[in-house]
Amino acid sequence: MNGKKEITISPTTRIEGQGKVTIVLDEFGNVSDAYFYATEIRGFDYFLKGMEAERLPFIISRICGVCSTAHVLASVKAIEKIYQTKITETAKKLRELLLMGQIISNHSIVFFFLTLPDFWFTSEEDPSKRNIFQIMREKPDVGRKAVALRTFGAHILRTIGKREIHIVSAIPGGLIKPLKKREQELLLKEAKKACAITEEALELGKELFDKNWEEFKKAGDYKTYYMALTKKDAMEFYDGEIRVINPKGEVFSEFKAQEYMDHVEEKTYKWTYAKFAYLKALGLSAGTVQVGPTARMNISEKVLTPLADKELDEFKRKFGSPTHATLLFDYARLIDLMYACERARILLEDETLTRTDTRVKTRPREGKGIGIVEAPRGTLAHEYSLNKYGKLQDMKLIIPTQVNNAAINLNVKDAAKEFIHLGEVKPGLLNRIEMIIRAYDPCIKCATRSIGRGLIVEIRNNEGEVVQTLRR
Repeated sequence: MNGKKEITISPTTRIEGQGKVTIVLDEFGNVSDAYFYATEIRGFDYFLKGMEAERLPFIISRICGVCSTAHVLASVKAIEKIYQTKITETAKKLRELLLMGQIISNHSIVFFFLTLPDFWFTSEEDPSKRNIFQIMREKPDVGRKAVALRTFGAHILRTIGKREIHIVSAIPGGLIKPLKKREQELLLKEAKKACAITEEALELGKELFDKNWEEFKKAGDYKTYYMALTKKDAMEFYDGEIRVINPKGEVFSEFKAQEYMDHVEEKTYKWTYAKFAYLKALGLSAGTVQVGPTARMNISEKVLTPLADKELDEFKRKFGSPTHATLLFDYARLIDLMYACERARILLEDETLTRTDTRVKTRPREGKGIGIVEAPRGTLAHEYSLNKYGKLQDMKLIIPTQVNNAAINLNVKDAAKEFIHLGEVKPGLLNRIEMIIRAYDPCIKCATRSIGRGLIVEIRNNEGEVVQTLRR
């Protein structure tokens, strides 16, 4: 290996899917390269070809058990674009409420169960103690609030989506059933409690960020482009136009959903199953772009709910606009959560939400269409091509984790350089690198779709030590 050595972190913990980090050291023991890569393959792009369009949303949701609702909604929107179908306002509101349930469910898990231990304990703490269960031993009330918030998101999904995971209610043309008055009243009651819990979570998060900010700043500061949905300069999750800003905060481009693939392109590498997405006009190196909570804060000038709008103003005052620090993903995610709870409450207060006009007839057509929503991890795009029989000819998915992939790898490499010198590994390296990866909340299952790539073979000696790594 010409004097080179490798440090492997496998698997990376408290993330969605199977990931791995390899750090390559030169002959002097300094970091020459580092990779964060996916070790599994899903292949939905390939085995769904030929499927009837009406079945696509139900099957595509199986790409992930965490953000399946966002995939269903992007899917039906793409099909409706091809069919030239316009859904009712009632159906649109219910779909947005479903998406808010998805955000609440995901973000409450990520904050309380996945990232809170990174703020609560030092990086040098024993990994076996850096978890929510240790926190709950110290403060049992934290666990109760986490469960209550997660339960509210799940209740929205079960009530409107008819299932908590892999919802079945959203179809081309709208939703299969309206919301009942009694269901609306129960959810509204829970929404008010959820908003109060989220306020407390935000205060806890801000307190921990203030306490650890000097340390958190060391995790990385990447001046990239940012992308998110927006509507009249406000934060938006279900509909709107896509806006891209440059590292200075200036608008680089703004376009409609159907133009998305003209602006974003993918690249594959042999060492990972996950693809890399970037801005086509600039190329992979110059066109690195980030999506997700921080991007939504950087792009949004306002939030159309009172508490989240107040938090956005404070966020921008504290950290600037745009802001680039990696760990601010975790702070921004709490503002997302506040918005989702407030928006859910506003939707549930709407007296028209229980109207029965939730479905319109569709007429299958041949063509191509794109559906876009803001998933928990960022801008999610589904592009479908259907033939005259209404069957899938081709599809292209660009997943938020693919968009963030370049930034994640840069971040991991820089973190490794900071904590490894001349072969000496500083304490807390594992925790710090995993903390950086967790900030992006990567969904590896969604992003792994490069068939025939990423096979990694490790050759070990009798002591189990890796002596050579082959990539094919």
